[in-house]
Formats: sequence, structure tokens, C-alpha cells
Amino acid sequence: MSPEIFGPPNTRFIDALLSAVLCGLGLHLLFNKFERQYLHLLKFALLFSPLAPLYIILPHYRGIALNVVLTAYGTTYATLLMSLIIYRLSPIHPLWKYPGPVLAKCTKFWGVYHSSTGCIHHTLSDLHRYYGSVVRTGPNELSFCDVDAIQPILGADGMGKGPVWDGRHSPKRKEVSLIGIRDTTEHLQRRKVWNRAFNISRIKKYEPILRVRVDQLVDALQDLSKTNAQVDLAEWMSSFAYDFMGDMAFGGFFELMRDGDVDGLWKLMEAGIRVNAYSQHIPWAAPVLYALPGLGKASARLIDFVTAMANKRIQRGMAFTGEDLSSHLLDEVSPSPKPMPLSVYSSDALLAVVAGSDTTATALSNMFFYILSDKTFFEELRNEIDANFPIKEGRIPADDSSKLSSMPYLNAVINEALRLQPPVPSGLQRAPDVGTGGKLIGSTFVPEGTGVYLPPYVIHRDERYFYPNPNAFWPERWLSGDPNTKTNQAAYIPYSVGPMNCAGKLLAQLELRVVLATLVQRFDMELKPQWNPLEWETNLQDFFVSTKGTLPVIIKPRVL
Repeated sequence: MSPEIFGPPNTRFIDALLSAVLCGLGLHLLFNKFERQYLHLLKFALLFSPLAPLYIILPHYRGIALNVVLTAYGTTYATLLMSLIIYRLSPIHPLWKYPGPVLAKCTKFWGVYHSSTGCIHHTLSDLHRYYGSVVRTGPNELSFCDVDAIQPILGADGMGKGPVWDGRHSPKRKEVSLIGIRDTTEHLQRRKVWNRAFNISRIKKYEPILRVRVDQLVDALQDLSKTNAQVDLAEWMSSFAYDFMGDMAFGGFFELMRDGDVDGLWKLMEAGIRVNAYSQHIPWAAPVLYALPGLGKASARLIDFVTAMANKRIQRGMAFTGEDLSSHLLDEVSPSPKPMPLSVYSSDALLAVVAGSDTTATALSNMFFYILSDKTFFEELRNEIDANFPIKEGRIPADDSSKLSSMPYLNAVINEALRLQPPVPSGLQRAPDVGTGGKLIGSTFVPEGTGVYLPPYVIHRDERYFYPNPNAFWPERWLSGDPNTKTNQAAYIPYSVGPMNCAGKLLAQLELRVVLATLVQRFDMELKPQWNPLEWETNLQDFFVSTKGTLPVIIKPRVL
């Protein structure tokens, strides 16, 4: 046998091996240029292109066939990996000059890991304190902590949705809900129905729905308070919020305050929230993540549950439920209705439930935690509520939104809690629209295809914008006229800003005011003795929206 062919590695073998190296470099060039347009085709190229160098290497390799395959594929993929890393860390990369962790610059798996901890908002805060206002948090990703960047990124002339949204929906769902539509024109078109549903005049029509659920919450807590019971107030806020948004999105069917979570809705939602937190960083792996035991099954069950609720709501119609969000999504308020397809309607209805319930429940829970941690806040708030709504006159009316919105201390408490713990702590990602080439943000040019974060949690705690004690709960900062106090309204973005801000902001504000004012007036509360309050903020985790732990509260009838 000729040693040139079957002997130890020689010049011909090395030349053949170089074909695998060239294949790896070629794959890098292909992905770099065409990844956004032809990702599915490139997956096939990644899988099958090493077959070409395998054929070239085969005549120069002595050993079993498996070794030839491993050599061809291993050399190709190792070359691709090293090429990616060198490029992402080199001066020729468009984001090279921006500081950040080396691992973050190399791979999005850095983001997957930190998202899995639920502490990505703390990580971003630490990075901005160390590196400054602009931090590179991914191979093609930047994070800004700068009030001057808010309008260029989120404002009327801002950017479209960022690449994380490609991985934030289940592959089992063909339709993307409003929040995940990346094309700006399409998003604004689809948003019109939401804007109609949540304008000021329409909000008035939803107040009776809110009133029924608030009364149900009060009655349930009233029964518990007669025994000076300990309750998990965070769980009650979740039950209330899910029931109310179930009314808004599906015309009813949710009765968590009455029956508990008999459908396992919380677990299904939490499973979806967590897998989205991972898949948003690696959209190409979403099908794999959703196929994992537990995650895929939970996603399928949630889709089936929501589809069933959507069908029931369609069958009921507005004549049975009264006007709600679905009345607009299904165009029932029009003389000539043109309802959206079931798959689109169910996607948007699910969005309303998740976005409208989790965020509101967490916000209310945070407010009660802060005002009960120092009872002077609680008493100051109660005094203002009693002055505006004498308790002997009965319940606080949900339809007196003008008076609620003009109560300084009530709104200061709400603003301060949302400042410290925004419901979406770090997930506001945008990117320059396709075809624009990029966008200039101050002195920073953001190339097309670059994801841009504006983490509210980080901006809200920056002492350049909120001073003194930006990490402390201090409602008076919203009322102080002291020139030494900084409360920069432009840096306050709990609902985002611009044309893609929270569609249900007005309804959420009414909900927060009515529930907070009603419960503070009707009940005496205190945190469970011996409970460590540090547990609350420790258990607040960021999986796009915040998840929370328990809030043990002793609740008693109010002594007049």
C-alpha cells in the first residue's frame, strides 16, 4: 500500500484537510451575509456542506469511516467556531469598540445563561455601572442606559422590534401576536384595533367589569379578615388580575378568586414565559427547546386552552358579554363586522391575558410590599384616600377615574413602585428597520441587524435621573419641589413610550388606582412577623415579565 495514500498524514492529507477549513470559512461568510434572509436554507448548508471535504479527505485517511466523518465535520465546525470568535472580537466587527464581557461578545449563550437565572436585570445594571452608558451584550447587540437614547430608539421615529422577537413565540403557533410583529408598518396596522379598544371613551365602558371583580376581591378578603388571617397577597393579586383580564379577553370563564387555579393556568403561563426567556436569545433553537419534555407539552396545552376559550367567546358574542376587548378584536362593534381569523384572535387574546394580568399583579404586589414595609407610607396614603372618598359613603367608585388620577400621593406611590420594579425590567429591545442600513443614536451608530436594549430597571435606578437614593422607595420624590431632587420624567418608561408602548396603559392605571385605594381603605394590613422582607425582592425574577414569590400579609378588618 502506498504510504502517500495510506501512511501517516502527509502533504496531500494536509491539503485535503484544508478543504474542511475552507468549508468552515465559507459557512461563516454565508451566515454573515444571508442569515437573516435564508436561515432555514443555511441550516441545511451547515448540516451537509462538510460532506464535500469528507469526500476529498477520504482517500488520504487510514482508519474506519467514522473517523473520516469526525475529521471532516470536526474540522469544518471548529474552523467555523474559531472564525466566528475571532471576527466578533476583532476590530473589523462593527461593534468592536463597545465594551462588554468577552463571552457576551462571542456568543448569545451568555444571554441564555443569565436569562435562566432570572437575574438578567441585575446583570445589566452591574454591566452599565462598570462599563458606562453603552454596553455590548451580544455578538450583535447593545444595551443603552441613556435618557437621550429613549426617543431615538422607542419614540415616534424610533426603531422596530428587535431580533429577540423571532424567538419569543411557540413554533406551534403560525400566527404572531401583536407584541411580536417586527415589521413596523404591519405592527402599527394591527395596533389600530388595540388603540380603539383602549382609548379613554372605551375605558369607561369597561369600568363595570372592573367593579364586579374588585367587589369580589374585597368580599373574599373580608371573609378572611374576620379571623385575622394570613394571606399570600401576591397570589390574590394574581387571581384578581387573571379573572379581570379573562373577562376582558374572553368574556369570562376564569374564576381563580372563587375556585383557585383549577386549570393550572399559572404553571402553563410560567412555563411559556421561561422558555421564551431562553429562546429569545437563540431563535434558531426554539423548535428544539419547545420539543423538550415539559416545555413542549405545556405550550401545546396552553394553545389548546386558549383556542377553546376563544371559541367559547365567539359563540357567546357581545350581546351576552357586553363590550370588552374581544368586541374590538372580533370587530363586533362595527355595523359590518370583519372579525380577525381565530388563530390571530386567540394569539392576541392570550397576549392580553399574559401582558395584562402578570404585569398588573406584580405591580400591585410590589406596591403593597413597599407601603407595608414602612407603615408611614401606608398611613399617608390612607389619609389621602379617606379625604377624597369618605369611608362612610361606601366603596371607591371605579367610574371616578378623574378624582383617582388627581390624587398626588396615590399616584406617587404607584409611580415609585413602577420605577423601582418595572413590570418588564429589561425586555425593551428594538433594532434598525430592515433596509435602513442602521441608525445614529447620539454619537453611536447602530448597524442594521443589531439588537438594542433599553432596560427600564437600569435607567430607573440611575442617579443621573433619580436622586437621591435611586434604589430606595421614596414616593415624595414625585412631589418634591426641592431643586436638589432629580426626578426625570423623560427617563421614566414603565409602559415603554412611542407608537409601540403598552396598548393597555390607561386600563392598567385605572386598575392599579382602584385596587390599591380600595384595599388600603378597607383593611388593616401588616407583613407577617418574622418574615424577612429581603425575600421579596430576591424572589422577583426577570423572564421578560417579572415573576414573584409569596407576600405573607396579616389582614384584619379596619378599625374605625
